[in-house]
Amino acid sequence: MHHLSDYFVILAAKTDNIMRKSLIITLIASIATSITMVSCNKNVYDEERHGELIHYYSAVDSVDQQHMWMLTQSKTLRYQVPTGSSYEQLRFYTADPLTDKSAELMNTVFVKSGQSGSVSLSVPYLQTSIYAALVDGDGNYTVTTFSSSQISVDFTDATTGKPLSSLKPQTYSFLFEENYPEPGDYDYNDVVLRISQERIAENKISVNVTMSAVGAVKQIAGCIRLVGYRYQDIDSVYITDKSFNDGVNTQMLYFHKDTIPFIEGQNHEAVLNLFCDAHWAMAFNLSTDYGLFQRKKYNVSTSSGDDYQLRAPRSLSYIVTFKDASALNYFTLDTLDPFIITDYNAGTWETHTEQFKGAKVLHDYFVPSFKDLPWALMVPDADFLYPLEGTEIGYRKRTESGAVAMFGAYTTIGHSFGEWAENHNSFHDWYQYPNTQLTF
Repeated sequence: MHHLSDYFVILAAKTDNIMRKSLIITLIASIATSITMVSCNKNVYDEERHGELIHYYSAVDSVDQQHMWMLTQSKTLRYQVPTGSSYEQLRFYTADPLTDKSAELMNTVFVKSGQSGSVSLSVPYLQTSIYAALVDGDGNYTVTTFSSSQISVDFTDATTGKPLSSLKPQTYSFLFEENYPEPGDYDYNDVVLRISQERIAENKISVNVTMSAVGAVKQIAGCIRLVGYRYQDIDSVYITDKSFNDGVNTQMLYFHKDTIPFIEGQNHEAVLNLFCDAHWAMAFNLSTDYGLFQRKKYNVSTSSGDDYQLRAPRSLSYIVTFKDASALNYFTLDTLDPFIITDYNAGTWETHTEQFKGAKVLHDYFVPSFKDLPWALMVPDADFLYPLEGTEIGYRKRTESGAVAMFGAYTTIGHSFGEWAENHNSFHDWYQYPNTQLTF
């Protein structure tokens, strides 16, 4: 239970932040103007000042300068298929596919008798066990489990059976702030994507994308870079349904008017072109707005109104056929670099997760070296409860008296977002402790 004095500490801290927002935005706008001029005068832009202003408006006091904002790690495992067997595939799951409906498919390798090799997996830090299944032509599974710390898998001790139906591929949530290079409001709901990948043939990957929310008010485009693959490495890309850009009027767009599903990055990267307007991708059916297109906020409020609407999420699959299948054993969710594109101060900016923030896939933009809260987060949870509009993901600051003011969607002491921000080696379970009154 909070004491009344605690309430006033929190209220004062939040009010102070709000009152100073306009000043900070003005200063950042002048900095961003300088950013566009850097090529002409390298002394104009003051990165230290930029970092100070971003931190001043940050939702947390302290950010671990080693932070990469990762909740997963990429692991490579060795495997050996028993000689004389008739197995055709080797599949990896987050739980037992024979008994657990929550099991998610992590990766698939096409194999044959006696084959040895290696495979990559994206493994959440909280996951302690991995399940491997050898699959024969009749769909029978031979399943073994091993620690996520191991570097090889064997089937000496295994269980056989049929898997549960409708097991889904491993799915992560990607959360974006629209404000880059300004400070955000740290509700991480301006665009919310649920993304998975699944190998459906030796040379084919299905990249599955669900648009869950749009909490912004301006045009936002979105793409996925296939990390390590060039445009010329791809034979074809097709979509399983109407695209997120189907029917869009490009005259209402201010930038990024490409509507084709596959484009080439400026360094010849392979890029899935998801949507040129997040609102169009989410709204889609004009009849619900009386035939008019309006940029409202979707699925970030518990009710509908003039500015907010509730919409069913939209899902599409991008079937990518590769010319060479030899490297697809190492294609995981870590191979995908989802990013949004926004315009600001006559420039076009890409917003990536921290590990890819300097990718510059389609545009040149300034990438600051300072560390504070990122503009994009990846959470290894298909059903992550993101904050409601205007709710920080986890405000945590100390007042002059030393008291800690905490509020927001993820502020359970010992399991909070703010504590993870201060120490990247701990509190990896924060996303499992939502305040359900403040999340969607």
